[in-house]
Amino acid sequence: MLIALFWLRCAVAAAAITAAFGHPRAEEAAERVAERPAGRRQCFSTTQTREKIDEKKLTEPFACMRAAARELNGEALSARLCRHEEIFVYEISVLRPDGRIVKLLFNAATGKPHSGRKND
Repeated sequence: MLIALFWLRCAVAAAAITAAFGHPRAEEAAERVAERPAGRRQCFSTTQTREKIDEKKLTEPFACMRAAARELNGEALSARLCRHEEIFVYEISVLRPDGRIVKLLFNAATGKPHSGRKND
């Protein structure tokens, strides 16, 4: 079980590193996908996320990652900034002790958990 958990963490870390430092074309593709009108939901690339944090004075994602890890007694793996309708949210992926990966939403403006409803 410990070996499987170790390899799962390695695979997740490798995917995160590849996403963060991957091929320049991968970043361009991610930006093109993020720019598409998605109706209710739009997620941003790393570069766009940095710009939105500065422009909109959003909470830093690391604070939300720590809160998510504490809430699930797990390890925060990644954060992604998305816009659900007019609200900016961080989608935080957390590896729970049982090996499951769970995603939590946090309001990027306030840093508080977000239920996905408009009035949160």
